[in-house]
Amino acid sequence: MIYPKRSIPVNCKLFSFLTAISIISFLTLGSFPVLAEKFYSRFTLFQPSAYTNYPYRGSKRTISDILAKNKKFTTLVNQLKEANLLDTLKRPGYFIIFAPTDDAFNALPDNVLKRYSQPENRMKVLKYHLISGKITPQQLNNAVITTLSGSQIKITDTPEGTVKLNDANVKYPPITTTNGMIIEIDKVLLPSDF
Repeated sequence: MIYPKRSIPVNCKLFSFLTAISIISFLTLGSFPVLAEKFYSRFTLFQPSAYTNYPYRGSKRTISDILAKNKKFTTLVNQLKEANLLDTLKRPGYFIIFAPTDDAFNALPDNVLKRYSQPENRMKVLKYHLISGKITPQQLNNAVITTLSGSQIKITDTPEGTVKLNDANVKYPPITTTNGMIIEIDKVLLPSDF
């Protein structure tokens, strides 16, 4: 027996169309946090309160305490002690430190280490890794931040959705502390006048 062809009622077509739109909308909205990380990575790095869904490593200790307990920052801690800056990072307030790992210090060429070993140069380089106060959205839009040394660091978003500070890669996520933030980097930052 041959049945006559039936056309699909308009209501069914409309239902199918609306279902497809709903699925596309859901998938698009679900991808916004990922898109935000990719296109606004410098904002998510420096503004933890504005991006509460972004994963941060939080601590109820000071910057100084956390650096001292983490074995990958042994050289940085020793250098901060020698420069009398470690106690500053125990005080109340808000500080951001770009924290090079021991591997970053070990990768410095001999001629740079020789210059760095002079106390005035050590202080200049270490202050180039410190910021007092929070980073403003305007600074992030301008893609430069001024450090305690008075020199600026260039902030670059990478295609992978991370951030570079000058030529140093940032390790996500940063660590929030009672008096600021620790941002791990894979190179020692050197000011242009070093």
